Amino acid sequence: MKKLILALGGFAVSGCVSSENQIREAIKKNPDIVFEAIEENPVRFIESVNRAAQKAQQAQYEQHASEMKKGQERDLKNPKQPKLSEERRLIGDDKAPIVLVEYVDFQCPACKMASESLKEFKQKHKNDIQVYYKNMPLDFHPMAFPAALYFEAIRRQDKVKALKFYEHVFAHQRQLKDEAFLKKAAAQVGAHPGKLAADVKSAAVKKTVAEDMAEFQAFGFNGTPTMILNGIALSGVQPVEKLEEIVELTRKK
Repeated sequence: MKKLILALGGFAVSGCVSSENQIREAIKKNPDIVFEAIEENPVRFIESVNRAAQKAQQAQYEQHASEMKKGQERDLKNPKQPKLSEERRLIGDDKAPIVLVEYVDFQCPACKMASESLKEFKQKHKNDIQVYYKNMPLDFHPMAFPAALYFEAIRRQDKVKALKFYEHVFAHQRQLKDEAFLKKAAAQVGAHPGKLAADVKSAAVKKTVAEDMAEFQAFGFNGTPTMILNGIALSGVQPVEKLEEIVELTRKK
């Protein structure tokens, strides 16, 4: 550190702006003085980097929390209204007061975590919830789109089997590497192989997935998992306590 101070000491006399410019120029001309200072104080350097990283993470978290809160306040006044139908509902009936719509990518690790955290919430409200699963396969997950097609094709056969497929794929997500896995998963939940093979390639199934993706984008969402709970959008993996909070907020409205 002494080398850095000596190298830059001659520039500490002028005003702040000119001094900073002079220091930048000195470092540009001889960047080794910075590396030498780091080598002389490696522990201090690592500590400084870690503190900076922690501050950046905290700032990002606070910004995300602030944006989410503002979004929830907007949604409370003007609830989001995704397209829902009897055909797409996998759990519950249309009289249930809690309406949960999930947008998922079958290869998304966070979606797997969300599916696990939502189990408790769904079980607790099994008599007063209706659940819809919609597809948002991200383009950097090569098997997400094929998995979405299989899910929709199975749903057309049987909702219970589709739900089992959903749970099976997330439970074995690391094995989702090729279509052979999807075929095996479909067979394990009891899907009819002939009808499945035809529906996976059908224009109707592809249209359903495309419409889900278009709806997701129309709402301005940009990542999975995302859900809409009683008209209020939530992104990321949410604790049960947060979901209960949203339910209470919407009940009081």
